[in-house]
Amino acid sequence: MGSVFSRGFAVGLLSCLLAITSPVLAARDFTAALQQRLAGGVNTPQNDRDSQDLATLDKFYDQRKFAPAWIDHGKPTAKAGLLLTALQKAAQDGLNPADYGVARITTLMERGDSPDALAELEVLLSHGALDYGRDLATGRLAPMSIDSELYVEKREIDTLALLNRLAGVEDAGAELSALPPRRSEYQHLKGALQQYRELAAAGGWKPVPMADMSLKPGGNDDRLPALRARLAVTGELPVDAPVPEDPTLFDDATIEALKTFQARHGLEPDGVLGKQTLLALNITADQRAAQIAMNMERWRWMPIDMGRSYILVNLAAFHLSIFDQGNVVHEARVVVGTSSTRTPVFSRKMSYLEVNPYWHVPAKIVRDEIFPKAKKDPSYLAKQGYELLSDWSETAVPVDPHSLDWAHMTRLPYRVRQVPGDKNSLGRIKMMFPNEFDVYLHDTPSKNLFNRANRSFSHGCIRVEHPFDVAETILRLTGTVDWPRTRLDEALASGQRTIVRLKQPIPIHISYVTAFVANDGSVNFRSDIYGRDRKLATAMRASRVKWDAVEAEARLAPGGAAAGRATDSGTR
Repeated sequence: MGSVFSRGFAVGLLSCLLAITSPVLAARDFTAALQQRLAGGVNTPQNDRDSQDLATLDKFYDQRKFAPAWIDHGKPTAKAGLLLTALQKAAQDGLNPADYGVARITTLMERGDSPDALAELEVLLSHGALDYGRDLATGRLAPMSIDSELYVEKREIDTLALLNRLAGVEDAGAELSALPPRRSEYQHLKGALQQYRELAAAGGWKPVPMADMSLKPGGNDDRLPALRARLAVTGELPVDAPVPEDPTLFDDATIEALKTFQARHGLEPDGVLGKQTLLALNITADQRAAQIAMNMERWRWMPIDMGRSYILVNLAAFHLSIFDQGNVVHEARVVVGTSSTRTPVFSRKMSYLEVNPYWHVPAKIVRDEIFPKAKKDPSYLAKQGYELLSDWSETAVPVDPHSLDWAHMTRLPYRVRQVPGDKNSLGRIKMMFPNEFDVYLHDTPSKNLFNRANRSFSHGCIRVEHPFDVAETILRLTGTVDWPRTRLDEALASGQRTIVRLKQPIPIHISYVTAFVANDGSVNFRSDIYGRDRKLATAMRASRVKWDAVEAEARLAPGGAAAGRATDSGTR
């Protein structure tokens, strides 16, 4: 009897000890598995940035003494579920959930209960949170690494602080949702992205057949039914618009709808169904959605604080806006560089204006344009208001063009400048924000160019329509009260070069945005005049890397047999 009792007591005592020690042993096994995974980097993406992330993760867990952030008592917590939900919604911001390990995380959330599987889940959740948070806050790519004409430094964030913050709140998803740009432009694009993805999912639109001849208003064409159907999908033509008795007639309603489409796509709104309009009509909904997503990436590159008052130029839309406390207070059309003299993307501060400016002609323009004309006719210089100076110093003296031996000259070894006046290529005013590209805003004598839809005609500078209205707004916003419009007009009338220094500099941001939502809520697209969409798309595809396929076993119970292996070939 005593022997039986002793054996029963021993078994019971052993069961109690196992119940106490099993969680301790499991925790110890988890910690060891976590340390091993961090040391080896198993199942984390393999590129330079992710090597840095691994160091951040190691520091994060070292500070926590390797206590998990997303696992508790051998199971993923509710916080882990909320984080996974946030990662699954990455597509809403134009990002790919697969890039953050969503497929593998989902598998481990459902089946991972061995120490190694739980350690893998813990690391993937932390890395996904870190990677996704950074992409939302500062963009996926470094602009200068993908395009030499994007002089935009990628903002850096404290990834360790971000990870600590995400781990310290109950809902990491809510914290992540506050990281993207809060600007209305970004939020409107987010809605447009959903709209065009829904259009694509519903089948998009059928292409309008191409033809050699343009279709002008009032004509007839068998493509009219297809054109009406296309314009109805994106709302330029109301779905209940009446169809003429002859469905091949290019009627007024369809003409006006086509003009609206052209205006929304940066085309000449002439109502003519020509090649460029057809190409724009036949870009697919999927392609437009991708274009929107790329422009959301561009907004993530922009400074968080663009200034209380600032100037924003969109090169792709040939448009300038002046903002004050978040509101647009002035707008103007602009002319930008040609495809061979592209205007770069950068930010600076405007510090002064120059009324009746001289134009110091760049050497390349002197070599390629002015010298050949002057060699044929030395009087060309005087006719165009150009003068020759002996050098670039302050003491330079004028050189008489008629004293030169043009027949034997192979280059023009003098400084060329154009005097103030109506023929001056800079017009009557320029607005300066010192930069290494020698780019600035200025007036122009070629006023007719502002009536064009495509306005890429300059050598790289930005020509502004109604520049004195722009200048007046800048003077007001910078507190330059000693220069009212009347004094500005007086300086203009004097014909003398006059410098107007701003009381405080105003930021100017030169951007390149090919998709945006207009004030009327319509989604607008612009042509990729400089090929920068193409470069960005290529870089975004190239940025995706394979996730390591090595995975932990997902066991049904501690010490049990392997239930099998799931695979995650998701890419980033």
